[in-house]
Amino acid sequence: MKPLPGAEVRARYLRFFEERGHKRMPSDSLVPANDPTLLFTGAGMNQFKDMFLGRGHLPYKRVTTAQKCLRVPDLENVGLTPRHHTFFEMLGNFSFGDYFKKDCLEWEWQFFTEVLGIPADRLVATVYLDDDEAYTIWREHIGLPAERIFRFGEKENFWPAEAPSKGPNGPCGPCSEIYFDGRPGTAYPKNEGLTSLPDDRFTEIGNCVFTQFDRQADGSLTPLPQRNIDVGLGLERITAVLHGAKNNFETDLFRPYLDHLGKLAKVAYGSNPQQDVRMRRISDHVRAVTFCIADGALPSNEGRGYVVRKILRRAVRDGYDLGIDKPFLHDMVGLVGDVMGEEYPEVREHAGQCRSVIKGEEESFVGVYRQGLARLEQFLSEHGSAVRGAALPASGTFAFQLHDTYGFPVDITRTVMAERGFVLDEPGFEAAMEAQRTRARAAMATTDAVFAESAAAVLRQAGVGTSEFVGYGTLIVSTPILALLDRDNRACERVEQGQEVSIVLGETPFYAQGGGQVGDRGTIASETGRAEVRSTTVLEGYWLQQAVVAEGGLAVGQLCEARVDEVARRATERNHTATHLLHAALKRVLGAHVSQAGSEVSPDRLRFDYTHGERLGEEQIARLEEEVNAVVIQAAPVEPRLMPLDAAKKAGFVAMFGEKYGETVRTLTIGDYSRELCGGTHVANSGNIGSFRIVAEGAISAGTRRIEAVTGLSALALAQRDRATLGQLATQLKVPAAEVLARVGAVLDEGKQLRKALEKATAADLDKLGAEMRAQAQAVGDAHVAVLATHASMTMKEVQELLARVRQALTPFAGAVLAPAAGEVLVGAAVSAELSKRVSAADLVKAATSVLGGGGGGRPEMAQGKGKDSTKLAAAGEAVLAAIRAALAP
Repeated sequence: MKPLPGAEVRARYLRFFEERGHKRMPSDSLVPANDPTLLFTGAGMNQFKDMFLGRGHLPYKRVTTAQKCLRVPDLENVGLTPRHHTFFEMLGNFSFGDYFKKDCLEWEWQFFTEVLGIPADRLVATVYLDDDEAYTIWREHIGLPAERIFRFGEKENFWPAEAPSKGPNGPCGPCSEIYFDGRPGTAYPKNEGLTSLPDDRFTEIGNCVFTQFDRQADGSLTPLPQRNIDVGLGLERITAVLHGAKNNFETDLFRPYLDHLGKLAKVAYGSNPQQDVRMRRISDHVRAVTFCIADGALPSNEGRGYVVRKILRRAVRDGYDLGIDKPFLHDMVGLVGDVMGEEYPEVREHAGQCRSVIKGEEESFVGVYRQGLARLEQFLSEHGSAVRGAALPASGTFAFQLHDTYGFPVDITRTVMAERGFVLDEPGFEAAMEAQRTRARAAMATTDAVFAESAAAVLRQAGVGTSEFVGYGTLIVSTPILALLDRDNRACERVEQGQEVSIVLGETPFYAQGGGQVGDRGTIASETGRAEVRSTTVLEGYWLQQAVVAEGGLAVGQLCEARVDEVARRATERNHTATHLLHAALKRVLGAHVSQAGSEVSPDRLRFDYTHGERLGEEQIARLEEEVNAVVIQAAPVEPRLMPLDAAKKAGFVAMFGEKYGETVRTLTIGDYSRELCGGTHVANSGNIGSFRIVAEGAISAGTRRIEAVTGLSALALAQRDRATLGQLATQLKVPAAEVLARVGAVLDEGKQLRKALEKATAADLDKLGAEMRAQAQAVGDAHVAVLATHASMTMKEVQELLARVRQALTPFAGAVLAPAAGEVLVGAAVSAELSKRVSAADLVKAATSVLGGGGGGRPEMAQGKGKDSTKLAAAGEAVLAAIRAALAP
């Protein structure tokens, strides 16, 4: 076998199937479009689900792809095993009612043996128990010896796994897998499953799914009218086989990352098994997070963003364990582009954004790490009475929460607990981990909704034609109602007043939500009724006007007048064009590193998310406003134009982050200031924007910030409100508006002088109380003990300051201060570090508040609380003294 580079394996595969009549399609995004059943794209077939159902609109019967995939159910195994990944590439060839088993299996065999040069005696195959057709093809047509063809049950060789007995209902079928044999010539195993063997002899390198049945509710398998082929080959596994590598990471697909990490950590890959695991895991994870961010899945605390953040933090944590003490992961984004950028140019195009977001996450993780430590300390302090040496109750679940929510390493939790004399509940932790794995597998598993009928599928099946959008040129159109769908996407002939409905028109002036722009609203009226359109979406060529019938009723086939809310549309257009100007202005003011990270354009405002690591100053915000308004004043022409995607990119048009584009794109030029791809609606020239005003700027996550702004009449209204506020201030300060700032400065200076005088008086009072407390101090053993129960009103800050002064003067020290404040009694306690294991400040606060009524808590060296009954001040002080004496008694 020749150790081909991974890129060459990919290229040969795609070329092989193109030569056999397959249309080469681009990889789908990791963020599935129009598919709520999936968190991430996890297989090559995901983007072709409607084609498998015979309802797709692609003009091809044969397709081949190299699909980027992300799966996380076995996240904990990444780096530990030879084959597990989060991000991986799946090579696929698909037939939609065209060729079937014979062509499929013969072609896969030819690709492996002839194109890649894998010796025939190194390959074995599996088939479903009763799939005699596949067995015969392997045995008689391909010539594979009978002892190298294994028959397995529905768990191993049916898709979805165990579908015949357990479901789900819907399209399914047997599969045939192809394995590489690591030790040919030795005895073959019994039919117990190849991947379950303990010695990892067999490596699955291909799976051919034959979708030929429709499972019914009674469990019967009805033949499908259209039989399909779904083949998936793991690029990483095949490359490892060709390289003779013991695991997927020891190939050119991963070696650049391992070498880079070895230099950073000053430890060569292969020299330390534990460090090797961490290096493999980082190599996997940096690919995953780079591709996720490039496809628009940014780290966050929910949904797919939570998964991205979790993977990223695991990689950062592994870097710490390798001894890399500074942010490093963002510097590896360039390596991902070097290795994979030819096939997936998005990782190069969005490299700046990926680096910025990852670096911000790395820097913020330091704070999260400290927060995890603090939470662990708090948990342990609340369980201080637990039996030492035994597993601490609930600690396993708590350790899992720290690990899962904060990315806090369980080994550090275990070490900290051991230092405090506690033992981690290991079974509890493992049970929580396994429960999470089960949830993850369930979330990724095929469900009843895998082949759920979308609105587009329902419309196609009913023979409804697609819509034509005419809203660039007109806001009113007379057109027939082609279809009506109820809330559950069921077609209906008529809808009545009060019903929620999706309306499909022959021609539509309503812009569908997309590219950050909200969907148009307006009205659809026929001779029998009127509906109010609340929003508009588009799905596979069908414009869906989501509406509520306001009067009468509407019926399929009626001629109607569709009218867009012009006021809302024009306001939205002003904000959308201003968004493009803002993007260009950000690059000019802050630098070329700025990239879009999302946007929302509505009639009321615009929101623009962008990558940048620092807060904007007032001067920078002012410059942005000046840049945009300068173009507004120019009344520069706004010119849309259709172009081939490649030509548009070569001409310098900027693609919007997270958007998917077809072969032909709509470009937008604003004078000589902005050039971007955009399918949205815009003003005719920049002067129509009127004016531009930024109303808010702030961080939304590490390395990502958000600007909110208004234009046109909204900007004017904001200016009028600001003027009214200034006038009210001038009236209250009794100065002209031009002198308000100077007067406010004078008032602030007066306030500073008053605060200084107050602080000086307070310091004198604290000196006096400190002297009183030191004078009454008692000796208890080797400690200085003082409890001050004073009637002088104090703040908690003053109580803590007083205790700090006395503790510094008297050491070792244990004591407390009790003082009234606004109907309560403040209690503060302090204990020197050397005494804190014998007497706890938190216990002293509890002793006082048990008399006063109330509560509190804190650390062994410093604690605070509040009581309710000020008449028991003296008794509470005595209780604290008694607690100290009891704790320090010899």
